[in-house]
Amino acid sequence: MSFVIVAGISGSLPARMTKSGTQPMPEDDEWGQITGWVADTEGYPGSVVVGTKKEGLKALSEQKSATVTAAIAYTGATKGRGAATKLQARLRVNSTIVATSQPPMDGPAGTLSVSATVDIAVGDVVTVEALSVPVSGGEAGTVSANTGTFVQIT
Repeated sequence: MSFVIVAGISGSLPARMTKSGTQPMPEDDEWGQITGWVADTEGYPGSVVVGTKKEGLKALSEQKSATVTAAIAYTGATKGRGAATKLQARLRVNSTIVATSQPPMDGPAGTLSVSATVDIAVGDVVTVEALSVPVSGGEAGTVSANTGTFVQIT
């Protein structure tokens, strides 16, 4: 007699992507997408990165009231004319902005953190954008590549 066992995945699959390589911080009132992510499948088996620039984390399961979080580590955001560069991050689920970090952080280095509680559907894509506004003579900074720079769905 043969038996067939069918196993399904119950519940939600947490997902996470981490930054590969550095990237200049988008600047001067132009929000820009942070790209070049890699899936963290070791710690988060439901992780899939999508997009031509590897810019999005795709949800493989539905989750009501999911926590979507991003942390963007940065360096090199220098002062200009006596004032600090101001930096922010924001999260999108598909094309909808779901959270923006407030208030803007000052350079020269740190981590931008932004989080939202949202309903996630299978196939939703989470992306993160950043903005750096340097004062005249200042530098916008660089997004750091390390495990401290991530986007996740939990």
